[in-house]
Amino acid sequence: MDVFGRVERNIDRLVEDGVNWSACATPEQLQQARNGRLLLTFGVDGVIPPEWLGDVRGRRVLCLAGAGGLQAPLLACAGAEVTVLDLSQRMLDKDRELAAREGLDIRIEHGNMCDLSRFADASFDLVLNPPSLCYVPDVQPVFREVHRVLAPGGTFILTSMSPLAYICDWDSEAQCYKAVNRLPYRSIDHADQGDWVEYGHTMESYLGGQIAAGFAITGYLENQTEDITETYFITRSEKR
Repeated sequence: MDVFGRVERNIDRLVEDGVNWSACATPEQLQQARNGRLLLTFGVDGVIPPEWLGDVRGRRVLCLAGAGGLQAPLLACAGAEVTVLDLSQRMLDKDRELAAREGLDIRIEHGNMCDLSRFADASFDLVLNPPSLCYVPDVQPVFREVHRVLAPGGTFILTSMSPLAYICDWDSEAQCYKAVNRLPYRSIDHADQGDWVEYGHTMESYLGGQIAAGFAITGYLENQTEDITETYFITRSEKR
């Protein structure tokens, strides 16, 4: 199965249908970033702690699988030297359009987050990865590549859906969530998922995988939504 080809088509289709998580930064958010008040979200209503980001002016930042006209333009407005890489051309189009309209210098790359060979070692000071590892069968190659392209002392901020979201499914008869799936989860094992491709990884993969790649985890937060199984987490790690 062409996993990444399917993922690209699925995401492009969702963007064309106007899915809410593909909304661009607002003029107010862009102006705030220009004024030194950079706020980046994770999950539904979580905010990346500003102290995790620090002063991004002049820093080389990679938005990994982070297109969509949100993170990259805000970081560029805040003075960062921004590169965005994404598998979805429709998501990248949003960055292209916003960068052109706002006069922002953003390097836009179409590619797979598992292969960062186009970037030299120690190319970035900060890598930001919004929820997207759910589209990758194995997270370890991503962590190894991120570690390689980060400069010593660089920061990796990862956000993801919690494994809880994959363990539980809604039981319409009992009118409650039940733990029915084992991890790791693969959508291709479930006939009702059609051509949708998604993976639910374990916390061991997310945390242990970063440590195995050479990172020191220095921060961890969670964000639970109104839907009690829709929980996101965020880690801050350093290359040492």
